[in-house]
Amino acid sequence: MSQVIEAVYEGNGIVRLNREPEGVKPNERLTVLVVPVPASKEFKVERLGFEGLQRQIADFEKRYSLKSPEFYARFLRGEMGDARDYIVWAGLYELRQRISARKQAAPASG
Repeated sequence: MSQVIEAVYEGNGIVRLNREPEGVKPNERLTVLVVPVPASKEFKVERLGFEGLQRQIADFEKRYSLKSPEFYARFLRGEMGDARDYIVWAGLYELRQRISARKQAAPASG
C-alpha cells in the first residue's frame, strides 16, 4: 500500500502528517520517502503506484543518460553531489529496491 500524504517537518526528526495514513496501525513500522515540495506552483502530488515509480526512475535515467544501479553506486560514493534531482532519484531507487525485494520474498498465493 502506497500513500502520498503532505506533511510538515517540525525539526528533531518529527514529521507531522496532514492526515492519518489509511490502514496503518499505531506503532506499525513504515518506510517513508520524504520529498521536499518545490517552490514551483506547478508541482502536483499524485499517487504513483509501482508503475509510476518505474516511470519516474526511467525519466531520471533518460535525463542523465545513466542507469539507476550505476547512478546509485556513484551517489553512495559521493561522486554525484547533492543536487535535489539526485537525492530524489536515490530515494525512488531505494524505494523500488525495497518493494521489489518484498515482492520476491512474499509467498506465492494460490
